[in-house]
Amino acid sequence: MSPAHELDLGPLTWVKGEIDLALERAATALAEAETASDRLGRIKFAQTHLHQAHGALSIVGLDGLTQFSDMLDRLFGELSSEQIAYTPALGKLATRALAAIGNYLEELSRGQPDQSLRLFDLYSELAVARKLEAPTPSELFFPDLTLRPLFATQTDPSADDPRALRALRGRFERGLLKWFRNASDAAGPIEMRDAVAGIERTQALPASRAFWLAAAAFFDALGQQSIPVDASLKRLCGRIDAQMRRLMEGSSVVAERLMRDVLYQVAIAGNRSPAAETIRETYQLGRLIPAAGSRINDTPLAPVLRALRDGYRLHRFDARAG
Repeated sequence: MSPAHELDLGPLTWVKGEIDLALERAATALAEAETASDRLGRIKFAQTHLHQAHGALSIVGLDGLTQFSDMLDRLFGELSSEQIAYTPALGKLATRALAAIGNYLEELSRGQPDQSLRLFDLYSELAVARKLEAPTPSELFFPDLTLRPLFATQTDPSADDPRALRALRGRFERGLLKWFRNASDAAGPIEMRDAVAGIERTQALPASRAFWLAAAAFFDALGQQSIPVDASLKRLCGRIDAQMRRLMEGSSVVAERLMRDVLYQVAIAGNRSPAAETIRETYQLGRLIPAAGSRINDTPLAPVLRALRDGYRLHRFDARAG
C-alpha cells in the first residue's frame, strides 16, 4: 500500500459513500438486536453489511483498517453463531468499533495520515471479547514492503555455504542464550546482531537481504536497550532463529508478518545506528507511528457530518434559487 503521506484518496473517494452506508446499516441492525426477538438474525444482518464495507476497504488498500474490520467481522460471526454469548456490553463495543471505522475513513478523506495503530486500543478490546491472546501492535502495522534499502556493501555469495551458515546460527544462538540469562547485558544482542549481519551480506535476493538488515537494526536497538523487553519480544527472537533454520534448509522466503514485526520494533526504538537509520528512512517508519495517546473517536459521527453537508448544500441551493 502507499506510504502514509502518499495515500491515494481517489479510490477511497469512490467507495466511501458505499462504506458509510454499509456501516450505518450494520449499526442499525446491531441496535435492533438489543430488543429484537430474532437477535441472532439481526446480528447476522449487521455482519452482512460489515462484509460489504470490509470488501471495499480491501480494494482501497487500507491494510490496517481492513485487519481491524476483520477482527470485528469475526466477533459478529461468533455472536451470531452463539460461540460467544451476546451481552449489551458486547453490543456497545461492536457499535463503537463500527463508528471508529467510519470516523477513521472520514479523517483520511480530510487528509489525515493512515496510521491504523490509533485503532489498537479498540482492536485489543475486540480481541479480549473474542477470548483471544492479547494482540501486539504490529498486527495493525503495515509499512510498504515493496521498498528496498540501499545496502552499504556488495553481497558475498561465496560465504553462503552450509558450514558458514551453521557457524552464524551457532553464534546467534549463543547470543540469544546470553540475552535470555541477562537481558541487561548487551553482549548477547551484539552477538546476535553480528550473526544476522553476516547472513545479510550473503543474500542475493533483495527482499531477503532487506529482512536481515532490518533484523540487524532490531538487535542494535535491543543491545542499546531501546526496546522494552517482554514475552512477545522473546518470541520474536525465537522466530528469527527459526528463519535462520529455514534459510539453512534452502528457503530464503520471509513471511510478511515476521518482517512487519521486526520493522515495528525498529520503528518504536529510539536508538541510532547505521542499519536502523537506513531501515527507518527506507520504510518511512516514523510516519506510521501516531503521537502518544492518539486515538480514533468511537462515537458515530458520519450521520451527523452527512446531515451537515446535506444541509449546507440545501442552503446553497435555496440561496441560488432565491
